[in-house]
Amino acid sequence: MTSNSPEHDNPTSSGGATPRTSGAASETPRTGAPRAETPRTGTPGAGAPRTETPGAGAPGKGRKAGRSASTGGDWNVFRTVVVLVGLALAAFGVYYLILGTAGLPDTEGTPVNPTLESQFRFYSAMMVGVGAAFITIAIKFQWANMLWLVCLMVFMGGIGRVLSWAFSGTPNYLMIILMVIELAFPAALLVWHKYIAKTTELRKEFARRS
Repeated sequence: MTSNSPEHDNPTSSGGATPRTSGAASETPRTGAPRAETPRTGTPGAGAPRTETPGAGAPGKGRKAGRSASTGGDWNVFRTVVVLVGLALAAFGVYYLILGTAGLPDTEGTPVNPTLESQFRFYSAMMVGVGAAFITIAIKFQWANMLWLVCLMVFMGGIGRVLSWAFSGTPNYLMIILMVIELAFPAALLVWHKYIAKTTELRKEFARRS
């Protein structure tokens, strides 16, 4: 006789198959660790920041530097011319201060007039002072407003030569050349100064707007 007690039952018949341990036998256990990802090396195009060449993305800075260099060059040429004028005036002044009226053309064999000699040498010293003023203005350019006064002095000297020509007759051709220079050059120098100053101001205004 077959017993119906649990001891004689087939072990597989009670509960079926062998119990599963939460899928441990069929699946690989997950440890919960994050997946290892390949680090990005910053290759261009992979999201790494691009390194820009200084000045490559700022064309405006290059233009401003060019304008500044151009402006500085204009002023340097102007100041060089002013220095050369000052040196020429000072050299002539020293020459006439030493030789007196004997350094003038058409004076060979003429008697020396002491009064005229005294006055001539005095004005020769003034010529040295005017030349020194030109040189000083060119070096210490914050005194550029004095340039107008010094140029006016030279221009008035040219007017004095015109009056001498009118009242005393035609002088030596060298004096006529100096007269033309003394009348034309100061005005041209002041116009040039005004032009550079105006151009510099316009460039600065344009740079501020851009």
